[in-house]
Amino acid sequence: MEQRNRIMVVDDNLIDQMITAHVLKNINANGEIMVMENATKALEYLYEHQNNPSAMPSLIVLDLDMPGLNGLGFLEKFKGFREEVKSICRIVVLTASEIQADIEHIQAHPDVCKLILKPLDKNAFAPII
Repeated sequence: MEQRNRIMVVDDNLIDQMITAHVLKNINANGEIMVMENATKALEYLYEHQNNPSAMPSLIVLDLDMPGLNGLGFLEKFKGFREEVKSICRIVVLTASEIQADIEHIQAHPDVCKLILKPLDKNAFAPII
């Protein structure tokens, strides 16, 4: 399968979207950055494209704290995807949360490859991309 360079940013905050996209673009200049304003839209995109691996993001940067369906809710629904989809889409969770239970839950989640604490550091994604 060809190496895709598509990253999906899932965050409800416009400023955080811009910062994350800017950091990602600086370290992944040829990559495509897709921004989803909420977890529901991101899941809809994944459901719609689950049978088209070339349209799937190779990395999902997921904010934990969002209104409505939050990052934990997204991860719960993501569990229902086929293994093929889950193997294509690595997930990095961004959070400013200091709630230890949330942090431990995210770190233990099998579909999350990394937890990054906000404020975002430009070197945070380097080992992932």
